Amino acid sequence: MKKFFEPEPSIFSTGGGEPGLAQDTIKNFNNAISLGADVIRSNISITKDKKIVLFGNIVFKNEEISKSGISSYSLDELRTLYKNYLRKNSSGDSSEDGEGVFPELSDILAKFSNQRFNIHFVENIPGMAESFCELVDGHGAANRILASTLSGNDVKKIRLVFPDMATSFSFTGIVGFYALYRTGLVLFRKKFKADALILHEMIGASYLASSGMIRNAKARGIRVYVLNVDKAEQARRLLDAGADGFVTDSVDIVKRVIDS
Repeated sequence: MKKFFEPEPSIFSTGGGEPGLAQDTIKNFNNAISLGADVIRSNISITKDKKIVLFGNIVFKNEEISKSGISSYSLDELRTLYKNYLRKNSSGDSSEDGEGVFPELSDILAKFSNQRFNIHFVENIPGMAESFCELVDGHGAANRILASTLSGNDVKKIRLVFPDMATSFSFTGIVGFYALYRTGLVLFRKKFKADALILHEMIGASYLASSGMIRNAKARGIRVYVLNVDKAEQARRLLDAGADGFVTDSVDIVKRVIDS
């Protein structure tokens, strides 16, 4: 078993682990950990001046950033742009940490030296996987990262450098595993390179996180973590189905279900 899974994690937090704290910042990460998060999940990208940064999905509500992409801006430009956006769009009583947006991965790994992370690659940027591996190696952090990607190319590069780093299925890999399950062909596949499925409960009309799908994954040593689980009844249902854990921005709610 890879070291990332010792002990087995069950709660992956986004933002600050509670509603209203959607930004990925040091302050919010500390809050999520204090609530009981086992793993911090964050997206990763690289700026125009080659800084590897973390950010939450909420960043893409800024149309300027979503249109041009994070790699179109230097880190200072990006932070200024987004802080201005927050000032214009946040309510006066907002508790968001606008000053800490887009923390550098290097700073996060140093600050949280014993914390596990699920680092998610949302863009296929040439050279980013290599830069990520170099930075992680410098911090000796490979064993406390679960790498997940939309594209299979990045995860292949990561596995070459860090064969012992935990990795998840890419989006196409998830679709492929589901197809194998639905057709019964999964019975002829005993081993997969990925260690985890991080998936939505449903995609369109397809119910991915069924007990059968989860059972077949776990029989092959694959953990199953379900995205966007923020309600107690949903967490209970998926826990009964056999899910290993949940990605949530409501850590307290999910923790109470798991501990009950």
